[in-house]
Amino acid sequence: MKKRTAGWTSRFLALCLTGTLSALAGCSRMALWEKSRWAARHGLNPAAFPRIEALCRAMVEDGHTPGIVLLIGRGDRVLFRRAYGYRMNDPTSEPMTVDTLFDLASVTKPTATASAIMLLVQDGKIALDDPVARYVPEFNRPDKKDITILHLLTHTSGLPAYVSADIVEKAQGPRPNPDGLIKHIADLEKKYPTGKGTVYSCLNYLTLARVVTNVTGQPQDVLLRRRLWEPLGMKDTTFRPTAEQIARTAPTIHTTATLRRGQVHDPLAFYSICDTYAPGNAGCFSTADDLARYCRMLLNGGRLGRERIFRRDIWEKIMTDQTLAVGAHRTCGWGVTTDTAYSTPLNRKPHTCCLIHTGYTGNLLWIDKLSGTYVIFLSNCIYPNDDAKHKSAVIQGRREIVRTVIRSLDVYRSR
Repeated sequence: MKKRTAGWTSRFLALCLTGTLSALAGCSRMALWEKSRWAARHGLNPAAFPRIEALCRAMVEDGHTPGIVLLIGRGDRVLFRRAYGYRMNDPTSEPMTVDTLFDLASVTKPTATASAIMLLVQDGKIALDDPVARYVPEFNRPDKKDITILHLLTHTSGLPAYVSADIVEKAQGPRPNPDGLIKHIADLEKKYPTGKGTVYSCLNYLTLARVVTNVTGQPQDVLLRRRLWEPLGMKDTTFRPTAEQIARTAPTIHTTATLRRGQVHDPLAFYSICDTYAPGNAGCFSTADDLARYCRMLLNGGRLGRERIFRRDIWEKIMTDQTLAVGAHRTCGWGVTTDTAYSTPLNRKPHTCCLIHTGYTGNLLWIDKLSGTYVIFLSNCIYPNDDAKHKSAVIQGRREIVRTVIRSLDVYRSR
């Protein structure tokens, strides 16, 4: 009798489990269906989702990146938000979650450093046509006096693209050494006459962070927290992650001797960051949800809800090309898309252009002014190995994601 009762109990539990799993699967399918209907109502063809899903899964399954967080929004609506793979798979395994913090690398430039500079311009504490030497004494020399704040913002200063951190350390001493770094940058020869060309340069934004520090007397993250992150509710955006945030951070380096997690990957940013300096070219950490709030603010004319961050005139300079004379296709912080992978003939005018910025660690932010759509792609594809093959595959994958979004938006489908 006991055996029969035990057998019946087992069969009953199995039936319950099967029913539960079926119900969950049904709920999942219903959730996807509802999400598709939701997206369709807001101008994105739901047929885009399977293609986007396949692209993300392929990048993870083919070993090009351990994990991805992707968020697609339009106006105040999030149309797609999902995590794939793992944020960490060596030496231990942690699934990727949508609240994972990522080293933004060069996405720091527009979202943090350029924002801090434009807030100071808005406050009247600096001007875009001011010489950098007014705020950074190291630039008060014959070959650097003509460089303005705008030249740094738009990568038209003439400064080189980069310099080896090992060379800087050999010349200026051990890290952390922001003073030695700015001296070294000021000593470098320009690659072209200021304002006569363009070279995308980390040195421009390292110098801008120095401007913020010298003007405010504090590292730029203090200004950003008070004037940008807290007003927008960007609770996980920081240059200095807490222990709790580090536990949710995607690492960028793992060797036998080093696990870089919650510390900036970029060598010059790592060389210079300290209690009194937050670097300008990289070093900010954030989540997809926080960046979505930032994108919504930009697409809403510089405000989010009741919080106005930028005046309209300041917002215009952030959102439109400021380099028409030299054709650098740069705003005060962003690149204006010219690559057909990221733009269409409909969004190349100043009032409808697409903006873009990428980061070395595998990140991308894309903003379309015409449709009010944004794509946030976050990954740590340089971990545990920085392999050009993997990075190339991720670049191609995220490019195709943006192309899929463009093709699936109502304003572009008929064209």
